[in-house]
Amino acid sequence: MSQLKRILFYGTDSLSAAVLSQLHQQGYEVRSVTKHPRTPVHKYCTRHGLPVEVFARGAPPFPSNKTQAPELGVVASFGGMIPGSVIRSTKRGFVNVHPSLIPKYKGPAPLPHTLLNGDTDYGITLLEALPRSFDQGKILHQRQLPVPLHMSGGEFWDHTGRLMGETLVGYLNTKPTFQSKQQDLRHASSAPKISAKQMKTVVRVCPHLHTADQIFNISRCADLFKLCPTVSWKDKALKLKGVHLVRDADIVSVLSSRLRPCQFVMHEGTLLLRCAEGTVLGISQIVLPFKDVQSAQHFYRDQCHGKTRRVLEMLYNPCDMEWDEAGVGDAL
Repeated sequence: MSQLKRILFYGTDSLSAAVLSQLHQQGYEVRSVTKHPRTPVHKYCTRHGLPVEVFARGAPPFPSNKTQAPELGVVASFGGMIPGSVIRSTKRGFVNVHPSLIPKYKGPAPLPHTLLNGDTDYGITLLEALPRSFDQGKILHQRQLPVPLHMSGGEFWDHTGRLMGETLVGYLNTKPTFQSKQQDLRHASSAPKISAKQMKTVVRVCPHLHTADQIFNISRCADLFKLCPTVSWKDKALKLKGVHLVRDADIVSVLSSRLRPCQFVMHEGTLLLRCAEGTVLGISQIVLPFKDVQSAQHFYRDQCHGKTRRVLEMLYNPCDMEWDEAGVGDAL
């Protein structure tokens, strides 16, 4: 561990709690400030017997003598400004742990925007926290990372929380000199908060207009809000779960040429949906209104197969590269 021992920590959500957990496990003396008693940070402190206070504007946290003053402040996903008096009360100032490659995605919602935009890489930035500003300080350290495509939005969130904690602890354990560099504002972008109400609009997708990649990105972002993409089918709102991209060039080539956007077929237990620009989306589960989650195969058998309104098309057989006639689902 570094020579730093006493840390004043500001955080709120599960990302914050993951960073706090890493500091605690590494033996740092952490005192925490959070928004209210129901936050993941407050719950973690209560569970592990760590000192914690609820943020009160204008009131200094943990009044103590100078010999017990925190050596460093850390803020991670707090959702509010740290008073200048608090920043000045620490010997080394405050480090902001931010889940993006600053100056990209400044603001409260970098991870939703990372997923929604389909970014292939992102990162963790440690930067100076300044009073009366968000994500404007000098950069202390950055770690570039790939965005794992196999993870759901929730898994990606938890994964990032662990990496935020690992990055901070790794930096502190090197006994840093806190040398910094200015942000290159030519590449700055913002990540404003996305409300649940806004996301409920975003998840209404149309395969006529959206590509498979766009629906996949929306699906992963929506998972952060416990939502999933919704399509209209025969005056019903279908929720799509277990969404993944189909990259098999043979399947994509044939389905994009033989199906119209919004038509679908079953293949090896997966519903293959033709989307815009010749792309194909794989769907493993469907949720009908007022019904439980069911497999795509169950949905296809009960809702599509044998209906009079069906189109004869070809279904890919991967064994011998031939095509067999099969029912194609009505357009979504």
